[in-house]
Amino acid sequence: MLSDNMKSTTIALTAILFLLFSGFVSAQGEVIDIEFGQPPASDSDTSRTLESLVKVQGTGGLYQDGLYLITHFGDREEMFRRLNQDAIDNPWRDDTWRYCSVFSVAAENSVIMGRNWDNQNVGSIIISLYQPPNGYSAISFCRAIDLGYPLNLDLEQIKLSPLAHNLLLAPFYATDGINEYGLAVALAGVREVTHESVGDQERVFVTYLVRKILDQTKTVEEAVNLAEQHVPFDLDENSLNGHLIVADSSGRSVILEYDDDQWRIIYGDKSWQVLTTRPIYNVPDAELREKCWRYRSMSETLEKTKGDVDWQAGMDILQDVTQKGTTWSVVYALSTRELYATVYQKWDTVYHLRMP
Repeated sequence: MLSDNMKSTTIALTAILFLLFSGFVSAQGEVIDIEFGQPPASDSDTSRTLESLVKVQGTGGLYQDGLYLITHFGDREEMFRRLNQDAIDNPWRDDTWRYCSVFSVAAENSVIMGRNWDNQNVGSIIISLYQPPNGYSAISFCRAIDLGYPLNLDLEQIKLSPLAHNLLLAPFYATDGINEYGLAVALAGVREVTHESVGDQERVFVTYLVRKILDQTKTVEEAVNLAEQHVPFDLDENSLNGHLIVADSSGRSVILEYDDDQWRIIYGDKSWQVLTTRPIYNVPDAELREKCWRYRSMSETLEKTKGDVDWQAGMDILQDVTQKGTTWSVVYALSTRELYATVYQKWDTVYHLRMP
């Protein structure tokens, strides 16, 4: 007969083998494949878009836990221009904003971008698939509150009401995303700067700039060239409190900060770059590590791993720098055009999306 210790060991090994072969073990827990809705073609791009809404998980009680997918059909550029002008005419001074952690890293066999969105006031999380007629297909994240929806609203219940049309605005408010060429971009908060327009450059709301980068660029160099044609703003037309990191499938990355009426272009001198809510331009790495624990944590981990990071390790990096307000954490795999995301700090559940 087996001893009690041997019985315990046998039971434990059996349980582990069961979990391994049943496909429910990963660094973070269960991985769930999710897909965008593709309703049949109809006469109206609007109705097809609204019918595509997929509720991955819903709002309940007093908590924010909504996650939705939506596929956008048709050309929204004219709508985006109107939204951009509205942001100029109606400043966002009273809006709650963003405090984030982002990294990009190029390993031998993969290119990864990871980001925490650290602003808990999102209402629900909306993940959009948008392909403009003259641009690139892209997946992006945004907050439901940016579309005018209150907290804890079940979006599925309003998709047949007039309120549903606000869902069409989601691509404009992209805070991060990846396009069909494996270019990814993420926005993070930073201390406010004021600026003036320069020459004929177009003044664009900062999430609209994220949208343009996803829609129109395939490489870091193209993204830099596009940014340099625009003056970004957010809280009002003469101020900005955000900066960007862009990476492409080749492994190149760049941080874009706007200061003193011009873009500051910061390429990394390592195989990785890190961005939090501190200015990067002309600030020594040692000072950034001293002043921001999240910057230090991500940098030290990437150094120790020598940049050898897959999506599971990327998610671990993000979990290490979680803050109270972290709402979504996403790892973009640029080489394979897919993403892994956890929402509302439920680290045991990872959602997986591929670029259709």
